[in-house]
Amino acid sequence: MQDPVNIELRGRIIAYTIYMKSSIKKVKIAAGVVGLVLLLALTVTLYIKDSETVQEAMRVRAYVVNFCMENTRYPKKEEFEKRFPRLAADPDWSYSPGEELQTGTFQYPLNLPVPSAPGYSKFSVHIPVVDTYAVTNPCQVFSRELL
Repeated sequence: MQDPVNIELRGRIIAYTIYMKSSIKKVKIAAGVVGLVLLLALTVTLYIKDSETVQEAMRVRAYVVNFCMENTRYPKKEEFEKRFPRLAADPDWSYSPGEELQTGTFQYPLNLPVPSAPGYSKFSVHIPVVDTYAVTNPCQVFSRELL
C-alpha cells in the first residue's frame, strides 16, 4: 500500500504540470497575437508613408509633363532641383535628364508595392526586394508628340 502523502503529492505534481502546459500554450498564443498586431501596425505605417511618397511622385510627374509641354524638352537637373529642393536633398530620390534633354527619369523610394504608383518597380541590388520605383520618360506616356 502506498503512503497517502505520496499519492497526494503525485496528484499535486500532475495538476501543476497540466496547469503549466496550459499556461505555456496561452503565452504562445498571446505572443503570436502580439506579433501579428505589430506586423499589421508596421504594414499600415509603411503603407501610409508610401501613399504620401506616391502622391509626391505624381506631383513630380505632373511637373515634368507640364514642363515638357511648355518647353518641348525635359527640365535640366538644376531646374528640377530648384522646383523640388527637398527631393533634391533626399538621397532616395533622383532625377536624371538625358544629354539632349529629350529624355528623363526620376526615381523614388517605396517600401511596399503600391498599385497606383507611377513608373515601374526596381529591385534592390543587395537583397531581392523592391525598394525603388522609376518613371522613365514621363512625357512620352501621354503623347509621343510632346517632344
